[in-house]
Amino acid sequence: MSAVQNIEIERYHDQITEDIRQVVERYREIMAWDVPDNDTVEADRLIFQAIHNAVVDIETNSKKAEATHNDGCE
Repeated sequence: MSAVQNIEIERYHDQITEDIRQVVERYREIMAWDVPDNDTVEADRLIFQAIHNAVVDIETNSKKAEATHNDGCE
């Protein structure tokens, strides 16, 4: 990553954090509506795990796409 990219991503840090916070809050509300006797601590754990799994999936697919792209460019 170039120095410019590092600077740029640092500028986005607060916005990325806020975006993720909004996603968590949205799914907290959904769980509260859909789950009788919702355990908010357990709901948060499940939401954070689902977000983590989604990020891992996205990262894995991105790396696969990059590898495929790089293989085709040689």
